[in-house]
Amino acid sequence: MPLYTGLEFTKIFTYNGSSFTDVTLEAQSPGGTAFTVLAGTSHFLYLGHDERFDMAVFDVDTNGALGALTWEYYNGSAWTQFVPGSGRLVHDIDQDDYEVAYGFTRDGVEVFPMNLLVNWATGTVNSVNTYWVRVSAASVTTAPTIKRIQMRPCNAYCTTKDVFNLLQLNNITSTSDFTTTTVPTKIAVEQFIDAAQSKIEFATRKSWRPNYIAEEYHDFNLNGFRLKRNDAYKILSLDIWNGGGWDTKTQGRQQDYFLMPDVGMLYFSRYFLLPARFQSYNAPVWRFGGGEFTNPIRVTYLAGRDINTNPFEAGIVFDSAKKIAAIEVIRSSDFGQFVVSGTDRVQLLQKIEGWERDVEMRLDDLRAFEVF
Repeated sequence: MPLYTGLEFTKIFTYNGSSFTDVTLEAQSPGGTAFTVLAGTSHFLYLGHDERFDMAVFDVDTNGALGALTWEYYNGSAWTQFVPGSGRLVHDIDQDDYEVAYGFTRDGVEVFPMNLLVNWATGTVNSVNTYWVRVSAASVTTAPTIKRIQMRPCNAYCTTKDVFNLLQLNNITSTSDFTTTTVPTKIAVEQFIDAAQSKIEFATRKSWRPNYIAEEYHDFNLNGFRLKRNDAYKILSLDIWNGGGWDTKTQGRQQDYFLMPDVGMLYFSRYFLLPARFQSYNAPVWRFGGGEFTNPIRVTYLAGRDINTNPFEAGIVFDSAKKIAAIEVIRSSDFGQFVVSGTDRVQLLQKIEGWERDVEMRLDDLRAFEVF
């Protein structure tokens, strides 16, 4: 099983208050030279792609110490502030649980839910027209340096143009893809594809795009444990409860732990001693020090297969996604009595029935097929 290599942003710019720097190629190279972002309160990091995206993955070289971050997207006429959706819950011994947003303090993820970016539109930044998200910091103590930035497109398994071509709508329209004026619109078809991706993942219990799993808890085992989600490929953090707080552990075979991605196992390289749950055999039934050491390990990680480098399953996933989305397009829109299919004409009902049977067979194949 290949590790997820991610998809790349079309353009990434840093802005220092007066000029832009193109760091697109550097951000694509995991072994390249790290670059500095958000070194001042007037600085911005711009992330742009030709299609809508809902996740950015950051590999941090130097951990940052920043004030409150402001995230904005471009709505076609102005920058609009929003709150990303990847905040993680912190469980403090002296306080109630509270949420902490990603702040470039280590490797991590920021999620951009589509229900928050409802009127997201393309715009031009430094002569480049794409969908844009940008971030700035209220204060800077230490500017983070970044080794790599990856993104997850909203439509990871196929595009709206793939669905358009499958339906051969270019024979009855003058466009080459769905747009804001077609019926259905491009955004509506994107939503159909998103639903198709969810259906495929639910039916197969697998995913071919990066998924962010935050704060997964496990009981303690001297050797290690198996992660709950399949196809884990990157550990973002692992902490162990010591009775008074969380100890952050370091990844590596010669460090504290390491990951075996092919089997989803996380092994400890060192022994860790946890405080005893019970101090005395004669202690009363009601006491502290019992339940607080249940599931004392929390881990945050990324999981998912790479559809771009998986020759065994990629074609099946791609074909299933575009057919599921095309079925919804036909059911929700009126294209007349026929849609062209090669040199013949097939009624829509027959086309839908054939695609549905094909999709069900392919999802069964994906569910049963495993690579060890």
